[in-house]
Formats: sequence, C-alpha cells, structure tokens
Amino acid sequence: MDGWTDEGLLRALGGLSLQPPRGRFGGKLVLLRGLPGSGKSTLARQLKRDYPSAVILSTDDFFIENGVYVFEPDFLEDAHKWNQKRAYKAMKNGKSPVIIDNTNIHAWEMKPYVMMARENRYEVIFQEPDTPWKFNVRELTRRNTHRVPRQKIQRMKDQYEHNVTFHSVLHSEEPSRDERSSSRPSAAYSMGAHSNPPPAFSNRRPHVARTNNRPFN
Repeated sequence: MDGWTDEGLLRALGGLSLQPPRGRFGGKLVLLRGLPGSGKSTLARQLKRDYPSAVILSTDDFFIENGVYVFEPDFLEDAHKWNQKRAYKAMKNGKSPVIIDNTNIHAWEMKPYVMMARENRYEVIFQEPDTPWKFNVRELTRRNTHRVPRQKIQRMKDQYEHNVTFHSVLHSEEPSRDERSSSRPSAAYSMGAHSNPPPAFSNRRPHVARTNNRPFN
C-alpha cells in the first residue's frame, strides 16, 4: 500500500471508519464534507502531499473551462454522475486513497460512493476540515472561492447532516426530483457570480481542479 498503514492513514486524517470489518480492505475512500469555504480543498491538497498516490475527484471539476469555474445548473446531475464514474474507475484500477472533494451535505449524496466502495472492498472515511470557521456563515461567505451568497450558505448549514455513518449513508434515500430542485444544497452555486446560462452540452473533460487558497489557521 505504498508504504503507509491503515492506522497511519486514519491518524493522519483524524477520521473514523464506521463500517464493520469484512476482511482485508483493498483501499481507502475518503469522503470530504463541509460548507463552501470551510477548507475542504485545502485539506484534499494536504492529503495529496502526504499521500502522493491519492486521487482527488470533485464534481466542481466538471464546470471548469480553461481554468475558469463556470457553473451550469442544468448540468448538475450530469456532473455528479460524471464524478461518480471517475470514482468507480479509480477504485476498479486500485487507486488509493480516493478522495471525494464535494460538500456532501446530505447522507444520500454520498450513497453512490459508499455503495461502490462496498463493492470494491474500500474502507470509507468521512472527514471534515478542522477549521474554526467551518460553520461560521459570515466567514464562509468571505472565504468561499465561488462567491456563494450568504443566504445560500445559511441554507446549506441548516440542512447539514451531522454524525453520518457508513450505515446511515447506505440506508439514506434520495428525495424526489421536485424536492431536490427546491432544497438541494449543491444548487447553491447557481447563485454564484460565475453562473451562466448553459451552452450546448459538451463532453468536457476538465484537467484543472478548482482551488481554495485559504490556510487552515
């Protein structure tokens, strides 16, 4: 496993694996969680430095054109499916750790990743940034790189599901399309400064991931 142990990775992440042991795991799936501006992407890059074999996958990557983030709300569902396919391929190829850098506000948003982790015998670790402002709406509004407005971040905070577990995610249910369209936290980015009317769909394959340059302290 490239020189690192299960115990070493868990200590470095400060995370907690909550699924029952079922023999030897084939790899690690790290599901990052947090509101915009909380430091998820900074944490992901820190993990990449500590574990060069890590693969960082974010749904935001789908909306990057020539290094510029341009959110297209009509393609949000496509973007999530695209990222899930990338994660599945990474697990099938034995990449580890696989790091999902999404807000993951609700348990059901993580369910596809947890199901593929179970199929591929990957251990699941849920991890939030350890930043003092991670639930401070005013500070998150100032820090988030996509300029998500304060009222949207407040709504995401209100909907944030705490203390998720492997089992709670597996047993979570996705809301109906109507319920999703009115309350889905990920749609918060549609109010950001870079939101544009969607052009004709292109099978983009972005190569530049978004960044969050804020430090942890």
